[in-house]
Amino acid sequence: MQETDQKELKKLIHDDTMDMDTIADLEKMISRKKIEKLHRYTIFYNDKRDAWYTCHPLDYKKRIQRKTKEALLDALAPYVLVNAGASLSMTDLYPEWLEYKSYLTNSPNTIDTHEKHWKKYFEGTPLFQKPLAEITLKELNLWANSLIKEYNLSSKQWQNIRLIPKQIFEYAYMNDYIQRNIFPQLKVTVKFRQVVKKSAEKLVYNSEEFERILLDLYSSFELKKEVRFLAVILNFYLGLRAGELAALQWGDISEDSVHAQREMTLVQETTLQKEAYQAQIKNGQRILLPNPKHNKYVYTIEDHTKTHKDRYVPLISQAKKLLNIIRSLSPYRKATDYIFYEGDDKYLTMRGINSMLEYACKHIDIDTKRSHAIRRTYASRLATFGLPVDAIRSNLGHSDLNTTYDYLYNPLTASESLLIMERAFTSLSQQVTTTF
Repeated sequence: MQETDQKELKKLIHDDTMDMDTIADLEKMISRKKIEKLHRYTIFYNDKRDAWYTCHPLDYKKRIQRKTKEALLDALAPYVLVNAGASLSMTDLYPEWLEYKSYLTNSPNTIDTHEKHWKKYFEGTPLFQKPLAEITLKELNLWANSLIKEYNLSSKQWQNIRLIPKQIFEYAYMNDYIQRNIFPQLKVTVKFRQVVKKSAEKLVYNSEEFERILLDLYSSFELKKEVRFLAVILNFYLGLRAGELAALQWGDISEDSVHAQREMTLVQETTLQKEAYQAQIKNGQRILLPNPKHNKYVYTIEDHTKTHKDRYVPLISQAKKLLNIIRSLSPYRKATDYIFYEGDDKYLTMRGINSMLEYACKHIDIDTKRSHAIRRTYASRLATFGLPVDAIRSNLGHSDLNTTYDYLYNPLTASESLLIMERAFTSLSQQVTTTF
């Protein structure tokens, strides 16, 4: 593989940790699949000769024979791969590209998302059925801008959707299906849908609601003696994703921090039968939780967080006190025990967290705010009281600082905000008053 092709491949898979031998093996495997797909004659195995053979691509009366199928496919390469991509469309390449992607990602959810996007936005589209090498930049631009207008897409939606055609073009260029990749020249000239940021009242608990909901959750704990209520209170001090909170084990707790390194996810049972999911279950990357009611969706524990990066979240004193109470209720705990597992298959789940919040919000007579509002409240309170945004980003597990800014709202009540405004102008107001 040439150096430029190596760079293209590494750019495509977004994995700088993959060594060149692995990339070379993967490229060879893909090349052979492509040859087998494009070769128009059947490939046979001869028992007597213990060899593989097929008709010559240029003369069906002649044969090409090799000891292994791999060697035979390699021998066919010079004949089959010449102008191989001239008639292939994005629709033709999509299954091959998707299979390739499945080898390179640890997240079956990513593949599921690609499949959903393909069916909704690309399947049956005339441009995606046209030979890739014949698509002009004008046609590509017209398609992209029309799609954005038709679905009234936001910039973020478009960035997610465009990954499929973008990477198919890259894949085709990397494998010499096309001689030029025009996708980087695509220009969007239509306006994206402007996403209006919702008000803080709907997305975070203000300081008054914060105090009241914590008291209500603690009252529920004292009444029912179930640690799941303490779990929700704890997360107001940790800001974890709901799945990360549910997947916490005692071994994740140290004296000064919580190690977020795995996550509970909800997966459709039929989806779990896919090869990628079965491979994860087999090698222990995904653990199935009990499903006694045989529900359509199954809770699983993945051995990584949403961003595939673990992190340490500092423990403040309030969080330490809560953990001490929970410890006292679990005297025989082991490092691998889930903190909020209460026996009889009673795991803390994302749905359970939202149910507790719904009931608590009703008790204190406020609009329902679900589990993600806890993360926004956590981030907003830290920002309001002066913690640098980059530290908040680290605590939340965000890779991009811009994502963290989307979590920041004003968590103060109207009277608290007004008081700060008064203080901001107090000295100036006094000077003006004295002058007059």
